[in-house]
This record gives sequence, structure tokens and C-alpha cells, in this order.
Amino acid sequence: MTSLLQRLRERKLFQWALAYLAGAWVLFQGIEVMAEPWGLSPGFQRTIHLLVAVGFLVALVLAWYHGEQGRQRVSGVELLIIALLLAVGALLIRMYRPEDAGAPETPPAETAAQPAGGAVRSLAVLPLANLMGDPGQAYFVDGLHDVLIGELAGISELTVISRTSVMRYRDTDRPLGEIAAELGVDALVEGSVFHAGDSVRVTAQLVRGAPEEHLWQGRYEGRLSQAFGLQAQIAEAIAREIRLALSPREAERLARRTQIDPAAQEAYLRGRALWRTRTAEGMRGALTYLEEAVAFDSTLALAWAGLADVYTLGTYYGGLDIGQDEAYGRAERDAARALELDPDLAEAHAALAIARLIGAWDVEAGEGGLRRAIELNPNLAQAHNWLGDAINARGNAGEALASFRRARDLDPFSPLMNRDFARGLYYVGRCEESIEAARTALALDPGHADAYRILRGCYRSTGRLDEAAEAAARFLDAAGAEDAAEDVRAAYDSHGWTGLLEAELEFYLEIPAYPHAAEVYVELGRVDEAFDALFAATEVRSPNLIAVKVLPVFEPLRSGPRWEELLRRAGF
Repeated sequence: MTSLLQRLRERKLFQWALAYLAGAWVLFQGIEVMAEPWGLSPGFQRTIHLLVAVGFLVALVLAWYHGEQGRQRVSGVELLIIALLLAVGALLIRMYRPEDAGAPETPPAETAAQPAGGAVRSLAVLPLANLMGDPGQAYFVDGLHDVLIGELAGISELTVISRTSVMRYRDTDRPLGEIAAELGVDALVEGSVFHAGDSVRVTAQLVRGAPEEHLWQGRYEGRLSQAFGLQAQIAEAIAREIRLALSPREAERLARRTQIDPAAQEAYLRGRALWRTRTAEGMRGALTYLEEAVAFDSTLALAWAGLADVYTLGTYYGGLDIGQDEAYGRAERDAARALELDPDLAEAHAALAIARLIGAWDVEAGEGGLRRAIELNPNLAQAHNWLGDAINARGNAGEALASFRRARDLDPFSPLMNRDFARGLYYVGRCEESIEAARTALALDPGHADAYRILRGCYRSTGRLDEAAEAAARFLDAAGAEDAAEDVRAAYDSHGWTGLLEAELEFYLEIPAYPHAAEVYVELGRVDEAFDALFAATEVRSPNLIAVKVLPVFEPLRSGPRWEELLRRAGF
């Protein structure tokens, strides 16, 4: 043992080892410090660690043969040992280096082979984590989340779940494979956002659902004005990783690195966050912020499309201080402006189409615009949903149901999409399925009033009057008309279904809600008054009249000159 230690000292093996380890420690510290600003991926760092480990063994071999003073030749044994060590190192790197070993911004020369488990053709983007520690920045993080979904959704070969359905997984600790199975997708994207001063950093990773497998990850940094462009880079990298064939238009869109005025970007994100609340107060706030966004940057097409949506839906949810006709006119104007700036913006096509469909009852323009929006973004659930309304206006409930189903599939946990799927089923007479879908909508949002009206119609048509009466009352409760709901319950208890209808009619005429009143008149057998109510609905251009051709309760009216006159006035 003493002789061995003596030989190690003579060959300076300890000195070589300590010097190498000191250098390795300095190298590792440098990598740790520079990993974030240089965007060094974990795979790249792991490769360096393996090289250093193999290099340590090589250094020990060199020390053993060359540690003594004086010149020595490199022996054959020495060369063989070093070659074996390098071969082992190469094998380890090949086995353990992931595909993202390069910096995320740099595309590989060739796309990596598809990992085991099958192709990824559907995914969901989980809510991004807010790393700022400030809840007040949630609008910014949610906005970038929305943009990333939009960028991925614009890829025609990829199915992307809508935002509404993934928000329920915020701050969840459920296994990713379980979430993917629940959403019915192949993979999930999760990530985080950090924003400080004029810089923003977004990290993202792609994880297969079954078997659960990490496929890709990247870190993207830039100035605040480049925040939206970073989402396009992430979408492009994911498309490349899962070997999607991008069309020239899709590739051009993702390659576009538009810089946006930071003040306009912030105003847009705040406005969209308020618009999603679907409340009168939210619509007022959204209008203010989106007007600020276009004032800061008049070339921001997304903000003009957002303004159009506010004017269109604001007439339904309230919160606007202008008349209905003026609101629809402004919606068309702003959507047209968005399309001038970006002819391929799906959201702008959808905004213009719904403004024309609801505001002008121009079914042809509405349907054409929505089909164009879907062509540009096949995953835009709201466009599929509105397309169902346009097709219903033509009187084709069966074709419309397919659009409502597609919207529901793209946004499976949205109360609205489930409600409208239930509505489509009701229109084609599939009441048991409609009841199930309406109950799903109410499970997601117990206050979703219109789902109760669908239940009322289905229960009534299947002879379940007690359940229909309770659904009618709950609709009024959810709509904030508690006194009317109690009147309906009392009328049903004392005078049966006819008493309930009379109580409903009194409430609908007082609002007034002419299409709902017309439905009640038909059930009471008062056809002339039903037509009068429908003609009144055409005068105020009620959005609820869009479904007049397919709503089952109006079947007794669909013949004769008055029906033809109604359709002439409506324009469809």
C-alpha cells in the first residue's frame, strides 16, 4: 500500500485530480450563472456534465502515464484506454441527451425522430404560472396564455383545446397524464411567465399524456414589446418538435416577429381579460382599455377585433351607453379595420361575421365569414359555435348540430359550448341527449340561465310537466327575476301548466322579450298573438329570432302568408 501511494505521489496523480476538479467546479458555476441569460437548456447542461465526467477519467489516465517529470511517449495501452473512455462517454451522451440540447431559439438541422407513443396531433396549453409573485400581473400572464393558444390553434394539423376548458387546471397538482386523458388530448404544454421592467421571459415544455413522457422544453426571452412574438416562437418550436407540416401561410405567420408598443399591449391584455367576464361592468372596462390600446398603437389588429367583439356582445350583456344599431355598426367598422391590418386574422373574420349575422341578420355574410375564420384557425371554438347559429338561421338544424358539437369538443368544459350543444340536440328532437348536455352545462355553471330554458323545452315535449315547471322557474331565478320565479311556481301549483304559461307571458311582455312571449303564445294556442310578438321581435332585431326556423315550438306557425312575411322581414 505504501509503495502504491508513493507511486501516486511521484506521478502527481493527486495534483492532477485536484486541479481538474477545481477547473470543473469553475466550469459548472459558470454554466449555472449563464444558463438563464444564454438560454442553455437542461439537455445541453447535462451533456457538458457528462463530458466533464469522462474527461476526469481521461485526465487520470494521462496523469498516471505522464505525471513524472520528463518527456514520455504515448503508449499503445494509453491510447486504447483513452479511446475506450471516449467511446463510453459518447454512448452516455447519446443515451441521456434529450432532443433539446441546443438553445431553444435555434432550429435543429433536422427534426428529431418521433418519440415512442405515437404522433402528437392534439394538445392543451395549461394555464401559465405567474412567477412575478404579484396577483395584479395575472392579466398579463393570462393574456400571453391566450396568445399562445391562439398561435397553436392556427396550425391546421393540430387540435387545440380552448382556453375556457383548461383554466380549471390552474394551480392543480393532478398528474399530467390524468389531465390529458380528461381533455382527450395527446399532449400538454405547461410553462411560466416572468416579467420585470422591459424584459419578459417565457418558459414552456411539452409533455406526452400516455405514456407520460417529456418531449421538449425551451426558454424564450425578449423585450416587453416582443412578448407576443415569443408565443409564436414557442408554437413554431412545438410544431417542429412533433413534426407537423406547416402550410406556407402558417409558417409565414409563425415566423412573423411583430413588435407591439408595450402600453398598447398592456391595454389590450387588460381589455380582453375584462371582456371574458361577460358582465356589464366587464364590458364597460373592456371598452375603455381596448380604446386605449388602439390609441397607443393604431396598427394592433387584435385590439380592433377585440373592440368589435365588445360592441357586438355588449348589446347582449349590457354596459354600453349607445343604441343597438350604433353598436353593431361600430362592431362592423372595427372588425373591418382589423382585417385591413391583418387579412389572415381569424378572430377579426369571426368578429365581423357575428356582427353582420346578429346586427344586420345577413346570414350569407355571417356564415361565409365564420367559415373563413375556421379555415384560418380550425380550433377557434367560438367560430364553430357561431357558425351553428348561422346554419340554424338557414333552417338546417342537423348541419348546425355538427358545428355545435365541434365547438363543444374544442372547449369541453365551457358551460356555453355545452349549453349550445344541448340547444342543437333539442332542435333536432334528441331530447334525452339534450337534457344530459344541459345538465353538464349547469354542473359547470349552476347559474347558466339559458340551460334551464332548454330543460324546460325538453321536459315539456316529453310530457314531464313537473320538471318542466321547475326548470321554467329556475331559469327566472338564474336570470335575477326571483319574484317572477315564485309567481310561476305558485301559478303552476294552483292552475297547472296553463297557469304557468300565463305567469310566464306576463313577465316576458313586461321586459319585453318578444321571442319568448311568442313561444308561450303558441303553447296557449294563440297563433295570431304569437305572430304579433314575432313581428315585434323583427322590429328590435332580437338575436333570439335567429333560431325561428328550427325551434320546435314554432312548428305550428311554419306555413301560410304570415310565416312568409315574417321571414321576409327577418331577411332569412
